[in-house]
Amino acid sequence: MNVTVLDLPRRQRAAQPSFKVELIGSERLASNWPSIADSCDVTMYVYQSREFLDVWMKTIGHAGRIECYFVVIKDHDAEPVLYLPLAIETRFNIRFLRFMDCGVADYNAPVVCARRKLTRQEFDAIWTEVLALLPSFDVVDLKKIASDISGVFNPLAYLDCSQHRESGHLLQFVQSAQADGCGTPSPGLRRKLGHELRKLGETGAVEFMVNPAGALAEEFIERLFELKRRKYRQTNTADFLGAPGVADFYRQIASSQQLGKIGHLSALLIDHTVVSAHLGFVGRGRFHYIFPAYDAAYARYRPGHLLLNYLVNQATHQGFEAFDLGVGDEAYKISWATERIALYDHERAITTAGQLYLQMRRVRRFVKSGGVRTWFRPAS
Repeated sequence: MNVTVLDLPRRQRAAQPSFKVELIGSERLASNWPSIADSCDVTMYVYQSREFLDVWMKTIGHAGRIECYFVVIKDHDAEPVLYLPLAIETRFNIRFLRFMDCGVADYNAPVVCARRKLTRQEFDAIWTEVLALLPSFDVVDLKKIASDISGVFNPLAYLDCSQHRESGHLLQFVQSAQADGCGTPSPGLRRKLGHELRKLGETGAVEFMVNPAGALAEEFIERLFELKRRKYRQTNTADFLGAPGVADFYRQIASSQQLGKIGHLSALLIDHTVVSAHLGFVGRGRFHYIFPAYDAAYARYRPGHLLLNYLVNQATHQGFEAFDLGVGDEAYKISWATERIALYDHERAITTAGQLYLQMRRVRRFVKSGGVRTWFRPAS
C-alpha cells in the first residue's frame, strides 16, 4: 500500500483551512473506508461504499486490469472531509481517469462529511493536488456526476461539466392518508396492475420471492442473465454482461455474503418458473432499482411492472425513505418518479494524445446530435 500526503501550499492557507490529500493506491480497499452500514456522519450512495467497491475491484477491476486509487481529504484537525474512489483505465493506448463504474454504478460522487461543505476555491485547490498525486494519464473522463448525494451538495459539480445524456429518477416516499403510505403509482395504474396480476394468476400459481438462498439464488441470477441476454439479441444491443467482469460482479452481489447487505434479488414466478426478475442494491434508507428483466412470452401481463410494483410496496412497508429508479429516461421511470436527479459529465485532456482523442470524440457527438451542444458549470 502506497500512501502520499501533501499539505496545500502555504499561500492558500490564509484564505482557507489547510487540507491534507491522501492518495492510497492498492489492490485492497482501505479498512477505514466508509461502510454502507456505518453510523458515522457521512453521506454516500451505495456505489461508493466499501462493500460495493470491494466487489467491483475483485471482478470488474481485476478483469479489466484497472488501476484503483482511493483519495481521502482531511481538514486541519485530521478529520475526513470527503472520500473519492477513482480508477485509471487503459483503452486504445489512452489512459483515462474515471470512476469505479464501467456501467454498474448509476451515480458517481465522493463520500462526503455532511457537516462540511467545501467552497469552490477549496475544491479547486484540492482537485489540483489530487490530479498531481495520481500516476500519469491522458484524459479526465468522469461520467454521471450526481448533482447531490441524497440531498447533500456534490463538490464534483464545481468542475466544468456538460449535462449527461440521461437523468436519474427517484420515488421519494411521503406520508399520506393511503393505507400503504405511498402516493405513487396512480390509483388507476394500481388497479390496472391488480387486474394484470389476477389474469396472470389464471395461468398458474403466482409467487413473489425475495433474496433466496443457496442454489435458488444462483438459479434466479442465471435466469435473469438469460432473460437479459435474450432482450439484448432482440434489440440488437451489445451484451453488457459480456463486458469484462460484469457478470461476475452481479453474481457476487447476488451471493449469500451480499444479499440483504447491499444486494437485493427478487423474482416473480408462475408455477415455479421465473417470468421476471430484478437485482438491485439497498443501503442508507434507499432501494436502488438497477437490473430488471422479464420473459417476453408473458409481456401482455406486464410481469416487469408487477414485480416493480411489488418491490415499491415492500420498500414502503420496510421503512425505506426512497425508491431509486436509477439512471435512464424510460417512460415508466418518469411516470413512477417524484423527483429527477441531474447528472453531469466532465472531460479534460491532459496530454496531446488525450486532446486528439477528445477532439475525435466530440466531433462524433456533434455529428450524431445534429450540431447541438451545450457546456456549462452546474454549480453556482
